[in-house]
Amino acid sequence: MIDLYLKTLTEDDMKAALIEAGIVTEQTFQAKVGTTEDSDAILQDVTALVPTQGFSVDQIGPFSKVIGYDEKDEPILENYPDWHTNLRGNFTEEQLALLKPLSVEPSIPYRVWA
Repeated sequence: MIDLYLKTLTEDDMKAALIEAGIVTEQTFQAKVGTTEDSDAILQDVTALVPTQGFSVDQIGPFSKVIGYDEKDEPILENYPDWHTNLRGNFTEEQLALLKPLSVEPSIPYRVWA
């Protein structure tokens, strides 16, 4: 089992990389988004990325960390604007070759696997 911490400029870049590596597939589902006055379900197509068997995917996205407080006791934030995703799985050599260029080694990961 290998953990990878990935970073791309955008969510779309990450999505494309994960699909190309076979880590996720894009699937469309019908989701209930409301009801009519007659209590009939209102359905809408929703597209989601679904991990393929054997992989766990944690989409973090951009985030901020509190790194201190100013004189008014307001938090000082350090922003991480790129798109971040954590992966866990048994990767093939081909998958690692596609994903390693996006890999980063955080000194303290924002989220970790339990």
